[in-house]
Amino acid sequence: MPLRQFPTSQFNPVRPLTLKGKFLVGLVRLLFKIRKTLGGKDWLHPMKGHHEDPRKMNFRQQLYFGYKYYFQAILKGDEGAGLEQHFQSQGAKFENKDTSNSSQKITLSAGGDLMPYFCITSEQCKNLWEESGDFFFDADLVVGNLETPLNPKKPASLVPEVMLSNMYFNANQDMFEVYSGLGKYKGFDVLATANNHSLDQGEDGVVQTIEFLDQKEIQHVGTARSENERDAFPIIEKNGIKIAFLSYTFSLNALVCPEGKAYLANHLNLNEANPDLSLIMHQAQLARQKGAEFLVAFLHMGCAYQPYPSQTIVDNMQQICRQTGIDLVLGGHPHNAQPIEFLEIKDPFSGRQKQSTIIYSQGDFVAYDIHKWCKLPLLLKFDIAKINGEVVISAIRAKLFYNYAQLKNGKVESLRLLDYAHLRENSNILATDLPAQHEFEELSYFAEAFLLKGNLERFLVKEERDGKGNEQDANQPIHEL
Repeated sequence: MPLRQFPTSQFNPVRPLTLKGKFLVGLVRLLFKIRKTLGGKDWLHPMKGHHEDPRKMNFRQQLYFGYKYYFQAILKGDEGAGLEQHFQSQGAKFENKDTSNSSQKITLSAGGDLMPYFCITSEQCKNLWEESGDFFFDADLVVGNLETPLNPKKPASLVPEVMLSNMYFNANQDMFEVYSGLGKYKGFDVLATANNHSLDQGEDGVVQTIEFLDQKEIQHVGTARSENERDAFPIIEKNGIKIAFLSYTFSLNALVCPEGKAYLANHLNLNEANPDLSLIMHQAQLARQKGAEFLVAFLHMGCAYQPYPSQTIVDNMQQICRQTGIDLVLGGHPHNAQPIEFLEIKDPFSGRQKQSTIIYSQGDFVAYDIHKWCKLPLLLKFDIAKINGEVVISAIRAKLFYNYAQLKNGKVESLRLLDYAHLRENSNILATDLPAQHEFEELSYFAEAFLLKGNLERFLVKEERDGKGNEQDANQPIHEL
């Protein structure tokens, strides 16, 4: 399918569904047009110093957030920072490792944000996993970010179609079944629970979510019921490899942990310059003392609806890796996928040179935001092996999926994760759904302009399909190293 160009002036970032949603979005866009007519300037780059913490945002920062969400997509990185070149010129920094002499190997699948949208039901999502489930859930360890409390004692509290105020989420059992593969797959092994919605249902919501996950025998990290539990983060041993999981969030929205109960959520000012990293350093050191050979950190930070992380986020992510020796960062919160970085560091505990892999954002996963970029989640599978006594990432496989909704009268009748690479080669699949076809063209522009120019394209895996269109092999890299 030929790739169209989308100048900033033509890039409407959202696609509302209902008449009410279209009215509200149209009203907001009209107000921004009036602002522009009265001399308001466009933001061509991310706002300098924007930290996206609702408790600290001034009016101008709130205006910027609404601008990039509803009115006009930001297509550049921080002004003068050179982030475009930084992310597009580092493709040779990761090399596959020979594991033929290693018997200690595991696979880890990572997905992005799991959120309580109105259409995440077992009925509407019954075909969700047809093209993605085998790739994602077929791993020794499956992990993701549970970006909502789950208090079974309360009704679901959903993400509104148009987000114009503070939102307080709560998922339910049916949604969790959707997140976990609808009983067709193994489900999750570890879920991060530290994010900006951790306290949406108060202290009881934190406790009920932990108890729910305990009942499901799913390990969790980032929220806790006590100070001791805070440091009892998961360390999982599989096939002779010990992996520790840590989790932190930059914000709790407009909320704070009660006095003396900071343990409820690992909350740090990660979106601001020079954050206090003492908690991460303490827990990383504790993980090593407990025998962890590989550290995974879920870092809920960054700014939403931007193709690149800001320079502050890049600086902070790099500093976290250098000071803690974290091997793999799984970033969340931007809601759209962002590029990958491979950082050479000196491990602060062993003193050896090694590489940290930073995933700035995998985007929304099981969710359905009206912002178009959120409909292209990035799923990753890491091969991890012990080679000469060191545990390292030996290979990376990636897939992008189009979160495709079949709509009727403003309602989502069916939600499916369709393989991006297959759709790019077979555009006729969407031939009877012209709005979706246009949306996918814009997503293809986004992917190829921002995600695939650097190193991500080297890890995309292809699928071989039989004459009936069935996937046969999704583990061969498109771009051989």
